[in-house]
Amino acid sequence: MQRAPEAPLEAAVRDVQVWSYPLIFAQRVRLNFVQPLDPFAPRQETSAGAPVNTFGHQRRLSDPTLTVGVAPNVDTLYSVAWLDVRHNEFELHLPDFGDRYASFQVTLPDTTSPIVISQDVPGEPLPSLKIDKGRARLEKDTEEVRLRTNWRYVMIVGRILVDGTDERDLAAVHQLQDAIALTATPIAASAAPRLRDAELARSTRQAEIEDPATFALALAQVLDDADPDAVTDDLRRDIDRSRVQDVAQLPPAATRAIVDGLAQGWNDINRHVRSFGRLTNGWAINDIGTDFGDDHLLRAAVAHSQIFINPVSEALYPVCEVDATGEPLDGERHDYEITFAAGALPPVHAFWSLTMYHAQGLLVDNEIKRYAIGDRTPDLRFGDDGSLTIRLQNSRPPDDLNWLPAPSAPFRLMLRLYRPATTTWDPPAVVRVGATAQ
Repeated sequence: MQRAPEAPLEAAVRDVQVWSYPLIFAQRVRLNFVQPLDPFAPRQETSAGAPVNTFGHQRRLSDPTLTVGVAPNVDTLYSVAWLDVRHNEFELHLPDFGDRYASFQVTLPDTTSPIVISQDVPGEPLPSLKIDKGRARLEKDTEEVRLRTNWRYVMIVGRILVDGTDERDLAAVHQLQDAIALTATPIAASAAPRLRDAELARSTRQAEIEDPATFALALAQVLDDADPDAVTDDLRRDIDRSRVQDVAQLPPAATRAIVDGLAQGWNDINRHVRSFGRLTNGWAINDIGTDFGDDHLLRAAVAHSQIFINPVSEALYPVCEVDATGEPLDGERHDYEITFAAGALPPVHAFWSLTMYHAQGLLVDNEIKRYAIGDRTPDLRFGDDGSLTIRLQNSRPPDDLNWLPAPSAPFRLMLRLYRPATTTWDPPAVVRVGATAQ
């Protein structure tokens, strides 16, 4: 990576920001879920939060009140557990889901995903899962999957398909969630009270991005919890050269340089969201899923827009922030449409959906409480030629059957293709059909 000789400090801070962004964001998600200041506090029904080493179950589909992560889906109920692997061994046994879609993804704090347990054939039993401490190793067979890891924390994300408008279907999924069996066997004494966790829980994600002292605190916790193999010599040199861990003792000029370096990293990440992966018709498609390798900027951009995505074999997540002309999507200025030609709906073996988000990745509140349209949306109206046109606008149209409400502000779209039949399919462009304000 070429660095300007006149600004080595800012460049080093920028590189540390890009490397650490996904891990600090993942840490923030963990804190939001486990709530270290009050872990047993009641959660809202849209939350899958729970104390560490315990499954939390979302009982109602996500809505705009859910703000613990970014880009939640409204297709499945989540069941989530954050596990402390340095002090426990874990075993997970799953119920019989029949022909209902269900997947259980194991994610690491660097947002990679070494395991997804799901049914290749509807109705087949799912294997058990064991997770314990050790040098990274993955073993699989039809009856058991075993993961060894030196990361302190591992997250398991369960997704179970549900019809959120059907109380009987919701109750059936609640029973399946309650039948998920997780056991923890202590292998070491618990660590001393995690003072950084408590301090970070009182902070904000934005402060971690912009404020040098908060960033340094979050980075220190990330490094303590990381697999030592993930912290390379080059990264250590960047951290030492950035001086972020000495920020409290630095003169104002050096602190200003750290602020500028953090801003550079954040700007690079934000810009890359619009261009990572394969670009087609205004959509950015990450064809490699969670296999980021050494591409730290890609990993950061994916975490920013869709943290903890599945590997591409399980799901594909095209993201769109611009229309067919390349202009940013903005529900205050324009109305839009997207048309899937006859026979050209998203190609999947399971199901697909198109979700509307604010530019920050949160669901959009609206009068009809519709946050996505997909192949299970009732009463969609197809054209005489078999095509499907979805209207994307802020104002309510006379016929709202195919309406996906947009905010009166910039927005982002995400397609979800669960068990994609191909990774080479190109979504159609989002077309501007009129301006509502100038």
